[in-house]
Amino acid sequence: MKKSFVIIKSFIITHLFILLLPLSLLSQTPLIEPSWDLRLIEEPAPGPQSCIYTNIIETDEGFYVVPLLHIDEYRNGKDDCADIIVINRDGEVMKEILLEYDENYIVNKIVLDIWNDTVNVFAHLISDARTHALIMHTYLYDDFSLGAYKEICRNDFGDKKRSEWDTMIASPLIDKEGNRTMFYRYTDYPEPSTNMSWFMMKFDSGLNLILKKEYYESELENNNFDVRFTYNADSTQYYMVSYRNDYPYYYFLNVFDMELNLTKSIPLESDTPIDLVVLNGCWSQNPYDGKIYAIGEVNHQLIKSEICVFKIDVELDDVEMLQFTDTSDDFMNNIVHGISNLCFLPNGDILGLTIWDVEEYIAYKPDAYYAYIPVFDTNMKKKGEYYYSIGKEYNQLFSQIHYTKDDGVIMSGNIRFKIDEEILWEPYIVKFPASAFDPDNIEEAHAHGLHLAVAYPNPGGDVMNIRTALRNATLQVYDIQGRTVHEQEITDDITSIDASGWNSGTYIWKLKTENGKLKVEEGKWVKD
Repeated sequence: MKKSFVIIKSFIITHLFILLLPLSLLSQTPLIEPSWDLRLIEEPAPGPQSCIYTNIIETDEGFYVVPLLHIDEYRNGKDDCADIIVINRDGEVMKEILLEYDENYIVNKIVLDIWNDTVNVFAHLISDARTHALIMHTYLYDDFSLGAYKEICRNDFGDKKRSEWDTMIASPLIDKEGNRTMFYRYTDYPEPSTNMSWFMMKFDSGLNLILKKEYYESELENNNFDVRFTYNADSTQYYMVSYRNDYPYYYFLNVFDMELNLTKSIPLESDTPIDLVVLNGCWSQNPYDGKIYAIGEVNHQLIKSEICVFKIDVELDDVEMLQFTDTSDDFMNNIVHGISNLCFLPNGDILGLTIWDVEEYIAYKPDAYYAYIPVFDTNMKKKGEYYYSIGKEYNQLFSQIHYTKDDGVIMSGNIRFKIDEEILWEPYIVKFPASAFDPDNIEEAHAHGLHLAVAYPNPGGDVMNIRTALRNATLQVYDIQGRTVHEQEITDDITSIDASGWNSGTYIWKLKTENGKLKVEEGKWVKD
């Protein structure tokens, strides 16, 4: 399959920004290398997730190994349905590796891990007849050439025809001895989401199967497990999220011993009145404090959703919750879309990755679907929030965020855009320095295309909203002739301005700090 790779360097943006800075600021701001972004183009196709990432692996040498699964092709039973893309730290594609499997199987998942400096590739395949599933293993040599394929596990479904249910899954868990644990969820075929069952499989360091358990929905009190799970700090317990099919849904953190036996379930509750919590599997252990963090959505009356984070101390059965959005705002919607939406920095900060401004998730809407990146600390205190957009004509559907060995942050997922009224999708990666998410370094955030405030809805009507985590800032709004139409101090995350008396047209808004001397954000807002 022929692909073209496009690297978009932000030199122009960075240099333009520097030229526009006052001399006083320029003298204080070091010149930095710009971030890179990378679009993997193969005749972008219509429909959701025509290409999708599962997980990204970083080698000790600083290469990013990215699996691409071509959804349209594997659904049609083609054997050339997946690639491994190798990218260096500068965003240059070094190699493309085609994965090929038996044409009598459908490839559902491609996941990676790294052990003893070897990148391992695991594929989950279901037979065309839907009677059984295989896990196939291969690996990459030091030069990223492909090793031999080997079947390491077979799951037979008996009299039932089954299909694998989830489209995204994390890497296998590897304990201190090199043992791996994998987890897959199945449902009846062709009826989805009925009679769920879960296979949990454990392999030794030589990838020999040493333990396998199957849990059926009817056996579990909290009967819907997610597909993401993790260890505790000393690899003596597994943790997995599940929910009970009641209204409202009740989420639990489930604890398994190393023999894959369920030992207890901790309810994830909050003092905040909510209708529904959706965690979407986006949770993981913080390597620095050992606690479990989960990021998801709080849904109110099944109409609007807001971002929330849970912090879980398993030993004490203690659960804390932090919400990032204002419940009084009827317009805002947030969703978590992905498999790895938390990023832990060495300085103790935690980055979340969500999608902001989602009125209709399936519908294409220009100038929407910002990446929304809240920053908080281990004490569950919000320190700031950032917004990222590749451009007005694109929607960003990010699904992963990773801290890199060179003190960077990578975000990846899909972008969505229109050509001739057809909505197309393609995978996308962008890298930032971790310092760009420092709330005290606004200039570096701007130099890398991050925003600290947004105006919405845009275009709007009688109300203009400004969302920002900045404080001690002044908002100024000007008409197209440069006349001030509004000015006020920013005291909350969301500032709503009555625009009913304004004429239709374009307005310029600015946020300034330090007695109006430092411009920290600006943009255009259109009143219809």
